[in-house]
Amino acid sequence: MKTYRVGIVGLSWITSEPAKAGSHPVLGNAIPHSHLAALAAIPSVAVVAGCDIVPEACDRFAENWSGTWPGIRSYTDYEAMLRDEELEIVCVATPDHLHGAVVRAAAASGVRGIFCEKPISTHLGDVDAMIEAIERHGVVVNVNNTRRWVPPYVAAREAIRTGAIGTLSQISIHFGGPRAMLWRNHAHFLDLCSYFAEADPIWAMAELEHGFEDYGIRYRGDGGRAPELEPGVNAYIAYDNGVRAFLGGMKSATQQASVDLFGSEARIHANDGGAVIVRQAADSLATIPIVPKGSMQGMQAGIVDLLTAIETGREGQSSPREARKTVALIEAILASQAAGNVRVAVDRGLAT
Repeated sequence: MKTYRVGIVGLSWITSEPAKAGSHPVLGNAIPHSHLAALAAIPSVAVVAGCDIVPEACDRFAENWSGTWPGIRSYTDYEAMLRDEELEIVCVATPDHLHGAVVRAAAASGVRGIFCEKPISTHLGDVDAMIEAIERHGVVVNVNNTRRWVPPYVAAREAIRTGAIGTLSQISIHFGGPRAMLWRNHAHFLDLCSYFAEADPIWAMAELEHGFEDYGIRYRGDGGRAPELEPGVNAYIAYDNGVRAFLGGMKSATQQASVDLFGSEARIHANDGGAVIVRQAADSLATIPIVPKGSMQGMQAGIVDLLTAIETGREGQSSPREARKTVALIEAILASQAAGNVRVAVDRGLAT
């Protein structure tokens, strides 16, 4: 695989924090949780430039990463970076509501691939404009729905595909706590519903948490910084293959992520740390660990997946059309609340 020239737009701490030390030096560093730490773990990429409107962020970028990539340059104008750097890959890590313009400009600049933060955007009109530009320019895009590359969830879906629990019929996911935020964090779990269902959502019925009853049907957040600007939600979702999903999580509930996948013969219980198959055995429950196999996870795997998609022509695990499902679900959730918590059709638009 060739070495790709990479630029990143958005240099907040979550994009530029170096990998932390592992439990012991014999294990190396911890799994990278920032964009630049993930890129640093991939030999076939070279970061040449970064962009942020905050000077301190640019200074931190140079301080943390000029030793890894000598000569990296900082910009405060992403269009100038796209024009001057002859980039092949762009990572878009701006606040949630600002992805669209950057993705469209990157697609038009001639890059081969884009790794865009989730949610792909905060409203469907912007998503559809992004998809039109991406497909018109023939750019490969992965959206950072990170849990599509977290080993327990990947292994759980493969177990379902091989019939380990019979036919999947129901999905139940919980994520609450102070960061229960419809766009910033519930987007991960709405995406997991679609990831496991492997189908298109057709309708949703939902209730926003107390205090957000009159939230309305448009995004009113600040890009993901302030939890008090985004509601938690209880949502019931129907998919066109018959699978039904429930996502629950209020700020007053525990933050622990919990995923249960119910099949005709058994269920899978999973979280970020592991997964087990649970079966009824006589008068007790038997649990069988699901052991993932692999050498990468999270953003590192997501970026490598993007590079592989570029090289082979296959679709990545989190394409823009897949990511659109989450934004369509969010808009249906808001519409359900606004209409009195009734069932609302999901806009399938480009997803069909």
